[in-house]
Amino acid sequence: MTTIRLVDPSAVAGKTKEIFDAVLRRERRVFGATAVSNIWRCMGHSGDYLAANWERSRALMQRGRFTPLQRELIATAVSVANACHY
Repeated sequence: MTTIRLVDPSAVAGKTKEIFDAVLRRERRVFGATAVSNIWRCMGHSGDYLAANWERSRALMQRGRFTPLQRELIATAVSVANACHY
């Protein structure tokens, strides 16, 4: 099985660091997380890809009648239903 090396958040700079910091702030606020989750660390290899997905995630997760936690729970349930391994 192919694997992707996770980017170490302490070893990044520039745009990637800014996004990792923003991700951690959101994940800390919503989940009480203490680290950037692996899905974001996988995307950290490409700053442009990471930025595009961060903007998409923010757009999807900030609107509507569900709370951010409810949205994340729905996303997790869909990932489980689709047998995602991340």
